[in-house]
Formats: sequence, structure tokens, C-alpha cells
Amino acid sequence: MSELRELYQATILDHNKSPRNFRQLAGFSGHAEGRNPFCGDVFNIWVEVKDGVVTDVSFLGQGCAISKASASRCCRRRRGRSRPA
Repeated sequence: MSELRELYQATILDHNKSPRNFRQLAGFSGHAEGRNPFCGDVFNIWVEVKDGVVTDVSFLGQGCAISKASASRCCRRRRGRSRPA
């Protein structure tokens, strides 16, 4: 289990240090802001959708390493998928 934990920590640290898609998207189709009043995390997410498919996703904000890494990974996974209902 130690190797899995190390991989998890390495992934979080990597995405926190160099988040992917950490920018405001120009020409976006949708935008959302999320705030967590308990810990102070604030993130904005932009999405571009063409013909029902997510073509680009980006985010900006401040938060802990886990929330920043989660936003970074989620942006990467959404690209190319159908728009959620």
C-alpha cells in the first residue's frame, strides 16, 4: 500500500506545482465559480462546448493542493467527452 500512497502523493504534488489548464479560457461556452466557505477554496471553471462535446476546459483559483490537483485532473478528463446533462 505504501507504493500506492507514494504515487497518490506524487500526483497531487505534481498537479499542485504545475496544474494543467490553469488559465482563463477565451471564447468559453460556460462558466462556474465554486467556493468552499469552510476552508476558503475558490475556483472558477470555464468550458467550451461544440456540437455537444467538450473541446476545452480551464480553471483558475486558490485552494489546497488536493483541490487544485483535483481541478487540474478533472479538466484533463472532461476534454473530448459529451456535455453532461
